[in-house]
Amino acid sequence: MVRNTRRIALVTSGFDVGGGVPTVARWLRDSLRSTAGYLVDVHDLATSRRDPYSRRLLEPNSWVRRSLRNHSSDADPVTHWGANAVEIETMRYRPRRELSKALQSYDLIQVVAGSPALASAVLRTGVPVVLQVATTVDWERHWDLAQQTGVTSIWRRSMTLLTTRLERRALRQVDAVLVENSAMLEHARSSGQERAIKAPPGVDTTLFSPPAAGWRREGYLLSLCRLNDARKGLERMIRAYANMLQLDESIPPLVMAGRGQLPAPLLRLVTTLGLSSRVSIHSDLPDAILAELYRGASVFLQTSYEEGLGMSVLEAMGCGLPVVCTETAGARETVVDGVTGWLVRQDSDSQVPALVANRVLEILRGDGIGMSRQARERCERNFSTPVALTRFVDVYNDLIMRHLGRD
Repeated sequence: MVRNTRRIALVTSGFDVGGGVPTVARWLRDSLRSTAGYLVDVHDLATSRRDPYSRRLLEPNSWVRRSLRNHSSDADPVTHWGANAVEIETMRYRPRRELSKALQSYDLIQVVAGSPALASAVLRTGVPVVLQVATTVDWERHWDLAQQTGVTSIWRRSMTLLTTRLERRALRQVDAVLVENSAMLEHARSSGQERAIKAPPGVDTTLFSPPAAGWRREGYLLSLCRLNDARKGLERMIRAYANMLQLDESIPPLVMAGRGQLPAPLLRLVTTLGLSSRVSIHSDLPDAILAELYRGASVFLQTSYEEGLGMSVLEAMGCGLPVVCTETAGARETVVDGVTGWLVRQDSDSQVPALVANRVLEILRGDGIGMSRQARERCERNFSTPVALTRFVDVYNDLIMRHLGRD
């Protein structure tokens, strides 16, 4: 890959929070620097109504704040940007004059976001903008909103409706959209974006690699996600494991790992189902430890409601783990049903635990070695960093050259 001295502004949100979006942003930052030779700066936009660097409606002292910009003191600094009236979700996607001015010095802006709406904040810079996104707020909040009632529900539904309008405009106005799955590809094109490309992110297949001894049937079952995120469907995970034990008492233990803490109701469920001695929970582990955690497992489990790609699934496949996960738009892009693992339909929420349990037992009693090999080969072939990064860099080079030609 040709070395480069172009400057990229990587605009994202929640960079230090954890989850799929920050994982993609970190992979892209590190890969663009080390593999493609770009100069990359991270600009992190406010996501919380309590953001300390924003002008808040409920905090009059913040109204006179002279700047929304804050530099971190880390060795690899991240520039954080607050918003005006940050309590209102759509205001976080509004352009800021100070932010736009700062971004004008770059050759290209790469937005990595959970929602296309974030790109709205950087559209008035005169610099080419590429949006990397996996889903929309309407898709991601569908399950969550169905559980809510009262004033909170009305407010959230209103914000979701307004944000959806911003998403469609952003999808049309950015210079290119890089999506992670076919559903989002179709949505971007239907919104009027002519340059929508399926370009899923990659994984470091050197760090995330199988153990030297190969796949082990006796390894533990592993789940890795944000532990305090209801969209991850961890209640279904715990009930699925209880079903496995009823069918086979020799089933390996379950390890649940990720950012944050498992909510108290789920901890009580583990105890109520008599699983305390069989389920262990690990929070906020560094990547190097996570790689070792994958290598000690036999099957990777995911019971998410989210439609995103699922970076943990890619990491697991890189480590040669068969995957059993709920069928989502993202999962259909990564897991080949019956080859690298199993996809579980979500037609009936109550049936998911039993279906997951049966598929895990099928792997442990069947061709886990073959699935392990196929998972690793598919990850290397389609999602390794060199393969995935080329899709991004090809778009960058074309847009930058076109922009320079206009200048």
